[in-house]
Amino acid sequence: MTPAVAARPAARASGRTPQQVDPLGALAARPITLAAALASALVAGAYTLLRASDVSSPWAAAAALVALAVGGVVLVVSAAPLRAPFGPGALWGVAAAGAAAGVLSALATAGSNPFVRDDWAGIAAGVLLLGVAPYRSAREILTAGGVVAVVLAVVVLVEAPGFVTPVPVASYVVVALTPLLALTAASATFSAVFVGHVEGWVSRATGFRRASTDDLRVTLARSVQQDRVTVLNREVVPFFARLVESGRIDERDADEARRVADSLRASLVAEADATWLARRLGALGRRVPAEVVDPDRLADRLGPAYRTALWALFATVDDGEAVDARSLRVVLEAEEARVDIAIELAFGSSATAARRSLAPCLTVLRLVSGDLRVDRTPSLLTLRFSYDQH
Repeated sequence: MTPAVAARPAARASGRTPQQVDPLGALAARPITLAAALASALVAGAYTLLRASDVSSPWAAAAALVALAVGGVVLVVSAAPLRAPFGPGALWGVAAAGAAAGVLSALATAGSNPFVRDDWAGIAAGVLLLGVAPYRSAREILTAGGVVAVVLAVVVLVEAPGFVTPVPVASYVVVALTPLLALTAASATFSAVFVGHVEGWVSRATGFRRASTDDLRVTLARSVQQDRVTVLNREVVPFFARLVESGRIDERDADEARRVADSLRASLVAEADATWLARRLGALGRRVPAEVVDPDRLADRLGPAYRTALWALFATVDDGEAVDARSLRVVLEAEEARVDIAIELAFGSSATAARRSLAPCLTVLRLVSGDLRVDRTPSLLTLRFSYDQH
């Protein structure tokens, strides 16, 4: 029977950002962010040099380039993995820098700017907004681009009397804003399409997962049964084999029977009481066991997003060399309606190397929790975050 597939999400943008729906994808887009910052600076610099004869105020021209460079720095720094998420404040900082650069560029050529077609403000600001695409929603990008467009339109209207081409004023505005609006639309389209595709994939995957729940239950039941058989083969079968071979039961056999029963009971109780986190950190294949302090079984209340992020973090710790896997310690404590989680790790060579190796995992945890804090001592790296347990 073919499982029902969830319907595609509505075409309307959901308001979520690409960085929220795919944190690692946004991390991989960092080279695009760097390229956008550099490209905007190169465009502005090249146009300024090519039209040097039109510059009537060198200080304003330099200030325009500095303002655009500030926007590029805000874009690159705010997109750094350890600063995630890229917030709306960063977006508006980039937009404000682009708008300021446009105003200062107009001041630099005031009274000596015969053509609007060689103004660089619209292109440079649009390229900066293009670099924001992996981090903010389509609606926010369009709003920011619209505000910058309004500012540049006012600048063009003020400059219009000095242009030498005899066309309607509206034509000047169209020529000046077309690059900005086109790049803003491209950025917003990427954001909306990316989020739509990822949410659609998640929706379909959820539908398939729900349809296969019965098969999964059968598989889990077989797995649990196999675990029980393994315990019996290790403890009970050898004992009964010895009894059958000897053909008699003495006092020592009775003591051994009690020991086997206690061991079997303790093993089954420990397995039943263990949280998924304790089982994960005590699983075969890990280099060393980890300490989990969770007397209230709070780990079992973690949602799928938290579990996936922590699973990735522990896998990175197991495979990496920048941190000491033997030092891993996880503490979960209830604090009213929230649960505080602290993860302690001793780093090997340096804290900087440890944070760099864990950067993708820290980015995901920061986006999932929203309140990740990274504390550092001379020997330990401590990650702290919380979640609502209800």
